[in-house]
Amino acid sequence: MRFKKTVTILILLLAVVLSSVPGFSQNKTEKVVSFSALIEAVPKDTDYIVINEAKVFFPGAKIVSDTGSTLSVSDLKPRLVVTVEAVKRPDGFYARKIMVNSSSKIPKTLKNVP
Repeated sequence: MRFKKTVTILILLLAVVLSSVPGFSQNKTEKVVSFSALIEAVPKDTDYIVINEAKVFFPGAKIVSDTGSTLSVSDLKPRLVVTVEAVKRPDGFYARKIMVNSSSKIPKTLKNVP
């Protein structure tokens, strides 16, 4: 009799603890990074560009000029300076926004890059 009562209390206690403790969530907040660099390559028939030897994927990314006009993928060319807002993932960066900078707005650190 005492054993049944102890087991029942332990099961109830375990049920209360398990229902009140939140489980591990698979949803991680993604940190958005921003950087400016030269486009090294724009492979044909792909959805990424290469910047600083890293792939920057842009499915669904907003591509704009520094004046605010919307651009297309065909406007992305090697040696253009872009500012990218992206999320870092194991296989590369996933861009949310790519801004093509005009020559007058190139960051000073990139003006002397060959």
